[in-house]
Amino acid sequence: MGSRIKGKDAFKRLTFCFWPGAIMGMADFFSKFIAMFTGSADSGKSKAGDDGPTSSEASKALAYNSEPRRYKRATLLVGSISNLHTQLASATAHYRGRSFPVLDLSHTGLALQREEIANHELPDVTQTEPMSVALGLLEPVAVQVALVRQSERVLAFEFSNMSTEGRLAIDKFLDPKMIGLNMRPVDRAFFSPGETFSLWYCGPRDTNFFLWMSGGKVDRSIIQMGEDQFALAPSNLSGVRFVRQTSDGARKDEDAATLRVSVLFALDVALQVRDGGDAIAGLVKLLTEAADTLQAGS
Repeated sequence: MGSRIKGKDAFKRLTFCFWPGAIMGMADFFSKFIAMFTGSADSGKSKAGDDGPTSSEASKALAYNSEPRRYKRATLLVGSISNLHTQLASATAHYRGRSFPVLDLSHTGLALQREEIANHELPDVTQTEPMSVALGLLEPVAVQVALVRQSERVLAFEFSNMSTEGRLAIDKFLDPKMIGLNMRPVDRAFFSPGETFSLWYCGPRDTNFFLWMSGGKVDRSIIQMGEDQFALAPSNLSGVRFVRQTSDGARKDEDAATLRVSVLFALDVALQVRDGGDAIAGLVKLLTEAADTLQAGS
């Protein structure tokens, strides 16, 4: 085959990647729908009575709440903001006059690294408080939050009120991270005959990482993100090359600044891929070096 990966055709063979989750979601919907008419659904009232939980019950829920999370959470990096990875995948919350590293984030809440807050300083779980969250390189977002869990190391909050602008900022920040969390390796049994890549990771919105491995290291890669496809490979002349490809696999010239936006998005996705081992670590390394190369050339 040529250097162009026919991702659209390949995805026709990959409905198994996504249909199980869709079926599980439908099953959950219908079980709740049936429960509404059988009376087995939770009415939303406390078992202790219509007046809601007592303060003692609320404290127990806060300390021991083990309800599974309904939404995926992106694990964020904690460290110096000077590092490119940290710039992409870190956030800081400003709360009660102090700054806290954000450990993880979802569309519904966040967890902070607990620092210098004694138990007697913890907020009332029935009240909401203002918080400002700086998401990577984006402008800070103002939100109202309520404490839902706490431990010696973590304070977990849910968002109770947020502006449209704040919601859009969180969506933008989480977008590549949610793709990365849903990337999965494809079994070789589903490779087309004649394919030469070693590993294939597929994810939502036609996101694909095709990796050629050599001696346990990533030799080169093709990155597909929707309709766009890029070749990634070391170059003896100009560091790591990251170039856009046309439909026939030819190189399409594009300015360095525009390409860097794409390579940073791909890097943001790759940083969230779980259990990728040396392959994903190697891909992250190449994407990071490509971003540095493009930065120098812009």
